[in-house]
Amino acid sequence: MITLILLIGLFLITLSFVLYKRKALLMLRALFSKRYLQQLLREGKLLYERIYLYFTLLHLFILPGLLLIFFQLCIYETKIMLPQPLQFYAIIFTGYILLFFLARLILEFFTNIFNYQDQRLIYLTTKALFRFYNALLLMCFIPIMWYTRTYQIIYFVYLPLFVIIFFTFFIQFLRNINGISRINFFIYFCSLEILPYLLLLKLFIIKL
Repeated sequence: MITLILLIGLFLITLSFVLYKRKALLMLRALFSKRYLQQLLREGKLLYERIYLYFTLLHLFILPGLLLIFFQLCIYETKIMLPQPLQFYAIIFTGYILLFFLARLILEFFTNIFNYQDQRLIYLTTKALFRFYNALLLMCFIPIMWYTRTYQIIYFVYLPLFVIIFFTFFIQFLRNINGISRINFFIYFCSLEILPYLLLLKLFIIKL
């Protein structure tokens, strides 16, 4: 199952870099250069190009793979009975898809109510870039974690890098938006982008 996920991921990455080399390189450079990041945010066309679809699919496939590895490796240290890997992955994937579309619907509602359509494009572009880097990180770490059976890498290597990239783009987003209430955005962000994952984590800890 993990090998299949990695093959799908490699296929999507290869397809993206072959068909959209310029945009893919621009996205890579955006992490290290504010000039390229500003260019992507100004253009605002990333959301309407197929490379956005490829990397969104990559993130949708690869993140449940991380959770699958985490639970599969943790089961040896706990008494929790999990479904078969394919079935368990399907459950996680379905749940993540539902959260993904729920967050998108709430964002559409939120931006229409408060007339933040322009800010929505900046937010979605920033979020797309964050998913792009997170997916590339996972493509590197997942095979290491799975084949060495060391899920502790999640805590000591992946999570610190995840937090650094997250706050890099979060701060850039806050610097590039105008005319939006920070309170409204904070309420949206905490309720739809953080709370669901904290609840899932809490449920897992309770079962432990």
